[in-house]
Amino acid sequence: MVLQDYVATEEIQSTKGKKHLNDLSGKDWLIHSKSVFMDNIDDRSLLLDEQKAINQGVMLSQAPPRDDLKKAHPATFSEKDVAKLIRFFTKTNEVVLDPFLGSGSTAIASMDENRRCVGFELYKEWFEIAKKRTEKHGVDNDNCTKPFIAQSDSLSGMRQLDEQSIDFIVTSPPYWGILDKKDHKAKKERIANGLATKYGDNEADLANTGTYVEFLDALELHFLEYHRLLKDRKYAAVIVSDFRHKQRYYLFHANIAERMEKAGFTIQGVVNLVQDNKKLYPYGYPTTYVSNISNQFVVIGRKL
Repeated sequence: MVLQDYVATEEIQSTKGKKHLNDLSGKDWLIHSKSVFMDNIDDRSLLLDEQKAINQGVMLSQAPPRDDLKKAHPATFSEKDVAKLIRFFTKTNEVVLDPFLGSGSTAIASMDENRRCVGFELYKEWFEIAKKRTEKHGVDNDNCTKPFIAQSDSLSGMRQLDEQSIDFIVTSPPYWGILDKKDHKAKKERIANGLATKYGDNEADLANTGTYVEFLDALELHFLEYHRLLKDRKYAAVIVSDFRHKQRYYLFHANIAERMEKAGFTIQGVVNLVQDNKKLYPYGYPTTYVSNISNQFVVIGRKL
């Protein structure tokens, strides 16, 4: 058989109909649409050994139940995940900075690990939530180190700090204007429960920046401040997810790494934070591949 004959496929009637991309069931489609495939998924001993996992570029997200205050915030991350990074990149009583404090996850993780935390939050509503959560956590944990948190835009807050005064930066910046999307997830998890789908309308909010390139330009200014504030040979960890906007998939973590390098950092690696517990939604089903993003990336830069 010649090659042309081999590839000349005849019309075959799919069991799912001509408009379907494949013959998968809806359930199998969801599983295959996850943005991370895991071998030996039942054996998670490596992923739960945090030092080995981080060294090998992977972490299994461990998200504890969110309290009512934390649920109000439209974009949170796990205190346990941040605590792993804090334990790895700092020692007791060192100073951790989160310029985008949000609901206070980094502050709480720092309190648990006996590190001093500095955090800034632009919006009064989210700052008050972070303040209440950290105060309650301090009452429940007498021996923890209290954080210093303030309501401020991150650039103004960071410019109050001295050069080389920070031991570790860990944060998750805004994802451009993606929170404004009203997709399956937003409708089911936020809108249906009367919860906010965006941070707010403040002009200093990077989520309200115009184009994607302008957004990255603004982020780069923040990375320049990170580089100024960090002590020599210390690290910054930026937790981000790639995302889709309309028909384009944005490699946000790669753009973050590029802009950190432009700001003076040496990129040391990327940790894949596997969020295997996230709900799956039938994006694109049954005709088009659209991934269910089930992981984040922790971009690790170092000031050399």
